[in-house]
Amino acid sequence: MSASVLVEQHFVEQIQRAIEHYRGLEPQSIPVDDPETPELAMPNRLAYALGWVLASAVIGSRFRVAAIDVLPVYHPEHGWDRFLVTRRVSCALHADEPADSRGVLWLGEEDAPVFTVGESVRLALGTLCRTDPAEAIRRLLYAVPAPRLRQGDHSRCAHTWGMAYPTVHRVITDLIVDYPGLIAARELFIDDQQVDGAYHPLYLATGAKLKGWTYEYFQLVYGDQIAFLRADGKLLTYEREPGTWRTVGELPLDDPAALRARLIEVLRLDEPAGVAEEAAGEGESEESGAASGTS
Repeated sequence: MSASVLVEQHFVEQIQRAIEHYRGLEPQSIPVDDPETPELAMPNRLAYALGWVLASAVIGSRFRVAAIDVLPVYHPEHGWDRFLVTRRVSCALHADEPADSRGVLWLGEEDAPVFTVGESVRLALGTLCRTDPAEAIRRLLYAVPAPRLRQGDHSRCAHTWGMAYPTVHRVITDLIVDYPGLIAARELFIDDQQVDGAYHPLYLATGAKLKGWTYEYFQLVYGDQIAFLRADGKLLTYEREPGTWRTVGELPLDDPAALRARLIEVLRLDEPAGVAEEAAGEGESEESGAASGTS
């Protein structure tokens, strides 16, 4: 039963902080007057933060052994309203699985987050997260199906080469919990053509190798700040000032606190409103419109 499932205290503390920071925040709808910037749209902001913590717990437990990933999904009418529990993009041998075959975490339903697997499983976790967060995580981990991986060559699968991904996800979740307004996406489209006179920063940063749909990066958006962190934590591309991008490597993956501090610095999460915009014009200059090489 779920009582036998071990839960890391870190995830319990994240849920407690999420409730503290997101309690009472109103839902965000897609702005009619500015449909091009809908990043904050979501039916339930607390459920969004709780969803990230629950996703991180599942990934920490299941990614390396069962290739289970949990992806946030943006709905064009409702915003961030669900997470897909899947291994379709994390294991090449399971790329033919339906995207929701391992379940869905719904954020807009009553007592969200609500975990479902088809019509056979429905687990409401919102109230339980508030009253007994450890038990909420236990029940979710017990309910997430994780059958064995297919036999074959897994050497090119994300669950094999992305060994640092659970740590990276945990750090990003930590920031989302502590900074309402920080949004992270995993499903990105990299255009190989210029848009508004510029190429996508990841198209440039990867030497035009990355294009089309990708799940290899986190896109992090906080106000006017934006950064792209590769899921394995090996590359970070960020905007130093409008139109000027820099890519760095050698991130402190063995020190989650240091990685957290680096992302806080890049996204200017600790700066008061307005200071980040003023600071954007300062510092060492980079070539405009292009991402620099890794360092």
